[in-house]
Amino acid sequence: MALPEGLTRLSLATLPRERWRNGKGWTRLVAQADAGTPPPWRVSLAEITEAAPFSVFDGIDRTTVLVQGGPVSLLAAEQQWTLSEPGDTAQYPGELALRNTAPADDTLFWNVMTQRGRATARTRLVRDKLVLPERGHSLIWVLRGTFDLAGEALPVGIRIEAAEGLHWQGGTTRLAIQPAEADSLLLHTLLTE
Repeated sequence: MALPEGLTRLSLATLPRERWRNGKGWTRLVAQADAGTPPPWRVSLAEITEAAPFSVFDGIDRTTVLVQGGPVSLLAAEQQWTLSEPGDTAQYPGELALRNTAPADDTLFWNVMTQRGRATARTRLVRDKLVLPERGHSLIWVLRGTFDLAGEALPVGIRIEAAEGLHWQGGTTRLAIQPAEADSLLLHTLLTE
């Protein structure tokens, strides 16, 4: 079935892996802004299997959300975040010297990076119906359970499950996503420039 213009389906199984800049982990690009080097925003899934330093990114605001695995702690000189459950979140500037502890189980993070002053990101957990915004880029990632996407441009609904997601680039088509079973949970990141 053809998807409406501006809508892309995502799956962990098909996102290519590449090494972190510091060589200590793996990342899978989910989506990034089309313009600029570096781009105004970038969202990826980061795999962590060992204790390691995070790369420093000047002028970048970062949000890290536990998708699976853990628990794992992010440590800075005067701050610490312990991420134990899917959806646990840390927000910090990219200039912060940060390292992670070794996770009890291999860990997957939702990693949002925006250039300060050029783009903003709002990431939240969704358990109920969500109408996708007409403006900005919406990135959806299912943490648990299943969700159904429906809308006027879809002849039939689309079901997405854990380890799958969507990228909606906005538009006048009305799309809404809602849980298909109890205790379903997804991440929604809205990026604007």
